[in-house]
Amino acid sequence: MRTKKTSEHLLEVGAVHKPHGLKGALTIYSYTRPAIGIAGYSFWWLGSTAANATRHSVQRCWQHGRRILAELQDISDVNAAERLAGMKVWVPVEEVDVDDDEYLWQDLIGCEVYQADGGLLGSVTALEEYGAQDILTVQSPADAAQPGEWMLPFIEEVVADVDIDAKRITVNLPEGMDACFTPRF
Repeated sequence: MRTKKTSEHLLEVGAVHKPHGLKGALTIYSYTRPAIGIAGYSFWWLGSTAANATRHSVQRCWQHGRRILAELQDISDVNAAERLAGMKVWVPVEEVDVDDDEYLWQDLIGCEVYQADGGLLGSVTALEEYGAQDILTVQSPADAAQPGEWMLPFIEEVVADVDIDAKRITVNLPEGMDACFTPRF
């Protein structure tokens, strides 16, 4: 059974990479940590965007080496699985369990980033995962004396405070952090 859900209630948690085998199993790239955390959801919404995603029942999901594999109820052969390659995997945001010291990336995008002394660095435009830590991409304001982009590690030593309701992040930039700035000319 496939149903639609409004896009503002869905969170992207992975992507379908390619089919696995001939019986319709899928190789999944999981954004959850640990990667097998994506197996904790009974239903996935698959689509190129949340707005066009359709619901699929997860029959089985397991880790095979470094890959995540999944079987969906209504996908029973390699041809059906091939049609899903490249689709994003979404789950209802209300089903995502977030600890007090954790944040959803979608909640951080658009936050203004200030230095502890009150100076505005810019707004978060993206986040990237680089193994040991996540990186905030912060675009300086268009009217900044030196426009550019900051790449800041999302770690306690740099991020002093996150206020999601105020859409504000306060950072302490240790000496040497100037190297994390790329000017735009």
